[in-house]
Amino acid sequence: MKRRKRITPFAIWKQATQRDGRRYAVDHPIPGDEQPLTFIQSLWYYYYIGKVQQIPNERYAACANAFLEGYCTQLGMEKPEGVLIPTLKSLAAVITVFNEEGTIGNVLAELRRFPMKEIIVVVNGTTDNSFAIARQNTLATIVHYPGSVGHDVGRSIGAKLTTADMVLFLDGDIPIKAEQLVPFIRAMDRGVDVALNDMTPFIGQFARRDGVTMMKEFLNTIQDRPDLKSNSMTAIPHMLSRKAIEQIGVAHLAVPPKAQSLAIKLGLNICAPASVDVITVNKVTQLNTGTSNPVANLILGDHLEAMHMLIKSHSSRLGFEDPIRKRSALAEGLTWI
Repeated sequence: MKRRKRITPFAIWKQATQRDGRRYAVDHPIPGDEQPLTFIQSLWYYYYIGKVQQIPNERYAACANAFLEGYCTQLGMEKPEGVLIPTLKSLAAVITVFNEEGTIGNVLAELRRFPMKEIIVVVNGTTDNSFAIARQNTLATIVHYPGSVGHDVGRSIGAKLTTADMVLFLDGDIPIKAEQLVPFIRAMDRGVDVALNDMTPFIGQFARRDGVTMMKEFLNTIQDRPDLKSNSMTAIPHMLSRKAIEQIGVAHLAVPPKAQSLAIKLGLNICAPASVDVITVNKVTQLNTGTSNPVANLILGDHLEAMHMLIKSHSSRLGFEDPIRKRSALAEGLTWI
């Protein structure tokens, strides 16, 4: 006797989403002057809010794709190459590029799958074909610096040029699938101001972590945000709301730990909604390998700058009390000698 294939609850949910996509196509066909993906995106968002808003991040892409398939099948049209996102807010991306000719094309190709308002590519110090490849993307605005300005300054420059409601920050050497970026967009739509990459699954036990990772966790902890662990704006991908960019100030984005400390101080909504492994795919260079390498020293210095700012605005002990030690006794004792 042939066994019947068991249908999971999620499969049933996915089938229902596809049927609803068909129904939406009947009720809301694409107007002649509308770009198909943009129009379907707006329909999906209202469907998402009403029906599937609580779906887990790991199942979001399958449901959104089922809706898109159902809609396009009903109208007998080819399914657009794109990812429906859970927001009606405008989306921008800032990408810093330094000799990334082998990867920048893939980074931009993934972003083209989103309904982007702006893509800012900051090409700096490049001696390969990165600039020419970036220029092939007609949606991108290219900012070119003949000399190197660094990733962080590049992000600050890019942020200054954006006008979108939410801004995604990426590096030109690490292509990330559009589906992996959706949880960050989802968090932004729900009111988060700073969405960080949750690196916790990739860094191992505390005793085996490097000094930079420990410093990141220390800075979050002394600001009463141990929940953020070692997650930091030094890592991509991360996203900022327009509110965060304006309140933190684009100049402070050039020192990510300082910008994050300001975000905490300002009471902005900060979380780490998803984990993207950017460690194993990170390009190994002479600058980021070995003990006390230049990149590690730069990041440690950035954290010291952030702590200096906090000490200036709080106290020499960052607000931590000293209830036991009576320092005045030392001065009193010296008068007896």
